[in-house]
Amino acid sequence: MFGRRKTTAETTAVEQSSARPEGPGKNRPTPKRKEAEAARKQPLVPSARAKGSGGSKAARQAAREERVRARERMMLGDERYLMVRDRGPVRRFARDYVDARWNLGELLLPVMVIVLALSFVGSGLQKTNPALYGGTLAVTYTLVVMSAADAFLMGQRLKRAVREKFGADTDTKGLTWYAVMRAFQIRRTRVPRPTVKRGEHPV
Repeated sequence: MFGRRKTTAETTAVEQSSARPEGPGKNRPTPKRKEAEAARKQPLVPSARAKGSGGSKAARQAAREERVRARERMMLGDERYLMVRDRGPVRRFARDYVDARWNLGELLLPVMVIVLALSFVGSGLQKTNPALYGGTLAVTYTLVVMSAADAFLMGQRLKRAVREKFGADTDTKGLTWYAVMRAFQIRRTRVPRPTVKRGEHPV
């Protein structure tokens, strides 16, 4: 009887020992320092790279297409995609007013490029052909003065046209500078693109 009771007690102790969960106590070998640090550094949420690059590539492609579409709509003058400075009927009227006329400022940039190119050989040109060198400088300075005068007159006429169309209390602050900067740009480089042809003045 005593032998049978002893065997039963040992069996029960073994079963209880095997059913007890293993913990960080003596029943489990102590983890090494590197293993413990690696376990702590392991992220709880898998990274986007671990999930695969397929989704990220599709997202980048969609974002790229959206940027292209937004820029195209901005170039066409869609109010939803324009910068704050370009929004509103007054600014649209100013753009059309500038794009419908011939501006001397459009010629200034190409002439300045030519003058810059000549400046690299300016010393030699001044000695070999001083008349041509002096004439080039005279034309450049004359164009600068005439472009400034043309821009000033355009700004005054634009503000008058805006008040006639939108009312005398229309805010025209910064409108002249906005129009002048557009007038000095080459037509094909303007943003948004011109929506009227030369001579099609807004009414």
